[in-house]
Amino acid sequence: MVDILEYAMQVEKEGEAHYRKLAERSSNPGLKKILIEMAESEVEHYNIFQAFKEHANIPTLNDAIFPHVKDIFSGMTLDPSMEVKSDEIALFRQIQIHEKKSQEFYQNKAQEVDDPILKEMLLKIADEEGKHYQVLGGLIDFLSNPAQWLADAEWNHISDY
Repeated sequence: MVDILEYAMQVEKEGEAHYRKLAERSSNPGLKKILIEMAESEVEHYNIFQAFKEHANIPTLNDAIFPHVKDIFSGMTLDPSMEVKSDEIALFRQIQIHEKKSQEFYQNKAQEVDDPILKEMLLKIADEEGKHYQVLGGLIDFLSNPAQWLADAEWNHISDY
């Protein structure tokens, strides 16, 4: 069980670093805000795993990690002077794949553990990683074709959180 927690803590640290790096590179305030919120979500996951490992009080997972994500997206505009490089979009895709793998890892490990609290925690965090995957998909779509993305009034690409 400690190996699962150690690995999970490392995964969350890496995720936080990726999101903070992308946020620093972004000149779009909405994009930056979303990336920082995602980094903070990874910190929250790390703290939960650490508390479980140390047999401390486990903090409650904030289920509404992106309470205003649709508002942020709707307010985003792509500054014409902001150049989006293909390697940046590729980096978003790599992180999206990382989130999917994390989600699958947590789902699989939840089936292997006997501790019901750890099982529930792993499944909740797996769900959070799935949300990250969706938001990254929206960001990739936005960066790839912002005019079309912003014109979509239905917001089909972002689920309610």
